[in-house]
Amino acid sequence: MKVFDLSLSSMILRFYLMMMVILAAGFSGQWWLTILGLPIFLSTLLGVASKD
Repeated sequence: MKVFDLSLSSMILRFYLMMMVILAAGFSGQWWLTILGLPIFLSTLLGVASKD
């Protein structure tokens, strides 16, 4: 696992994934599920890449 080694395209895809999780939780009325967007947000912010 490398920190700050994420490509721009992967960063954009993770952002869209995070927004889908949060919007799905909001539209379903299960606001506690928005906490699942936090790990996605943090991995994007830190640029975590799983390159060996």
